[in-house]
Amino acid sequence: MKHILLTLACIFFYSYCIAQEKKYTDSAVTEYIKACQCKFGYKYGWKLKSVKKHEAYSWVKKIIFISFKNDDSTKEVSYLKNENIDNDVVTEQRLLTEEETDSLFNIIYGYNYTTYPSKILVFECKRPENAILYLDKDDRIVFSINICFSGTGYKIWTSKNYKGTHTTTFGETCFGKYELLAKLFRSAGTRNIK
Repeated sequence: MKHILLTLACIFFYSYCIAQEKKYTDSAVTEYIKACQCKFGYKYGWKLKSVKKHEAYSWVKKIIFISFKNDDSTKEVSYLKNENIDNDVVTEQRLLTEEETDSLFNIIYGYNYTTYPSKILVFECKRPENAILYLDKDDRIVFSINICFSGTGYKIWTSKNYKGTHTTTFGETCFGKYELLAKLFRSAGTRNIK
């Protein structure tokens, strides 16, 4: 009987401690939201010029925004067919101009957290229907960023044929970055954003 009472007391005490840890004050939540807001300013000595010279982008000759049908969420890149774009799956594609490419790099690398948040929320992108494709000189996809605008999630894919050291990135997932990216998709002529 003593063991049962001791076990119940331990469970109660543990539950009480966990419940106390999960309480957040209004000021802590406000501070967290403020820290997660996007602020423009390259970090770590990066500038737009240095991003464009990055080793990963030396392989890239074209950047394309696409919308695609995602009938099979088990396939990581359903729009890929023999390292090329599968036009049977892609519903629209827009080749970025130099100016749009600069805007894309500014959004990905230039917008960062206002201050570094205590926790970073990560959302999965299980059923993307939009992507940023980075193509080489032979129009083969080198890497891509699959995007779920509605769920604010992303997933990066890299071709097994890519021999470089570094791949592309999405940067810091600060609040507002997905909205900026969706606006760029629309201004490039992409209509189907999900």
